[in-house]
Amino acid sequence: MKREVVLVTGGNSGIGFECARQLAREGRHVLIASRNREASRRAVSQIVRESGAEAASELGLDLGSLASVRSFVKEVEARDLPLRALVCNAGLQFAKGPQLSADGYELTFAVNHLGHFLLVNLLLARLAAHAPSRVVVVASGVHDPARRTGMPKPAVSDLETLAATGGPQRDAFDGRLAYVNSKLCNLWFTYELARRIMASPLSSETRPLSVNAYEPGLVPGSGLGRDYPPVLRFVWERILPGVAWALSPVLPSINPAPKSGRALARVVLDPALERSSGKYFPSHTRWREAPSSEFSYDEARARELWEASVAMSGLAAGESPLVAPG
Repeated sequence: MKREVVLVTGGNSGIGFECARQLAREGRHVLIASRNREASRRAVSQIVRESGAEAASELGLDLGSLASVRSFVKEVEARDLPLRALVCNAGLQFAKGPQLSADGYELTFAVNHLGHFLLVNLLLARLAAHAPSRVVVVASGVHDPARRTGMPKPAVSDLETLAATGGPQRDAFDGRLAYVNSKLCNLWFTYELARRIMASPLSSETRPLSVNAYEPGLVPGSGLGRDYPPVLRFVWERILPGVAWALSPVLPSINPAPKSGRALARVVLDPALERSSGKYFPSHTRWREAPSSEFSYDEARARELWEASVAMSGLAAGESPLVAPG
């Protein structure tokens, strides 16, 4: 394969698809990874029509199954893909639950954090071998309790309870809170991964491997509304996307998917960001680097999440350059 490969999870719809289209337009081969193979094939067909036969392909990936993540990585390795970037974009939100993953974890936490944690670690050596390379994690402004988002404020107690229910209590489930907490985990993961890579031989001045977080803003029509009641889902998918086009020029935290997807592609490709790592690019600054919430920089909680995620995912020494022998 001649083109550089960018892997986009959830690249068959919404922000992920628009990012994939832009990456292909700029000469990258986009590998779309999703559980919905039919939607992925349709996305690939459209991208190929627009950008040529070498522009895109797809592979099945269920981030809610650790076995599926491992199987997916084996296929990537078998194809010996020249992987230059990994975009952790796929995400879920549920109204009712907790729903459990194949491995027994609350599904929002499993897909939005744990599956991506394992995927990135298993592909780190391949990314480093093709450096300069990048990991971009799609986060959300809802992680910040200081921002008025209409969502609950993050509430994380022990990580075992978080992994079981998505929240701080064993006997309660709030799908919106589970989503908010998973987005906080995305930032803890981003910053801890960046620190560990910087302290390792994986990245160098001449061959950097960077890790950054991107926040798209509110994007009506995205797959996050798939579990909404029918009327609300209709408004989310059919009415509000048009409103977003009108409001985006004056309200930078509200964006249509094409605009947000193109901005995500810029974070993946912009040469000026090649050596930027551990940074946050939010919509309210029109995707200029800015601080995330104070809580998101809690290094102790980030280390705790990392260590818990190693155990939950069964990640072993030798599978990731960042996991030391026990």
